[in-house]
Amino acid sequence: MNLSFSKRKWAPSEVAEEVIDIDVTPVMNMFIILIPFLVSMAVFTHLSILEFSLPPNVGAGLDMSKGKPKLKITIVINRDYLAITHGEKMLDSLAIVDDGYDYKTLYTKLIEHRNNVEIKNEVVVAVQDAIKFKHVVRVMDQCKEAGFDKVGLSSAPEEVVKL
Repeated sequence: MNLSFSKRKWAPSEVAEEVIDIDVTPVMNMFIILIPFLVSMAVFTHLSILEFSLPPNVGAGLDMSKGKPKLKITIVINRDYLAITHGEKMLDSLAIVDDGYDYKTLYTKLIEHRNNVEIKNEVVVAVQDAIKFKHVVRVMDQCKEAGFDKVGLSSAPEEVVKL
């Protein structure tokens, strides 16, 4: 009588050791197909860099004789309009059109006002709260296209820029 639950009739030590050959060809075939498919479906991100700076207290725009910074064109982004200012003076106010801000008019106004100011390569974009970032980037792009090399970024409080 056999007390073992195994169906084998011989002891494990009596088994001759055999070398088992593993066939990995099907797995390799799957990887040969899968890897190029995954690589072709991968999303390659395109990074773009938008250079900007905070408005400086000193630097190229500092008038050494008076100790005060020279005035730069400032574009205020509000929920209802875009304002182009130079110091305390309002140069233009562009109302929102049906599909959003009027970027083409902003571009033409920036070129027009750029010729009338002392600092022609710097502009400050002042943004109020709750403005979507895509609008800020579009305004900064229009500034770059209008010929402003240096674009500063600032915040604009609600009470200061009300018309």
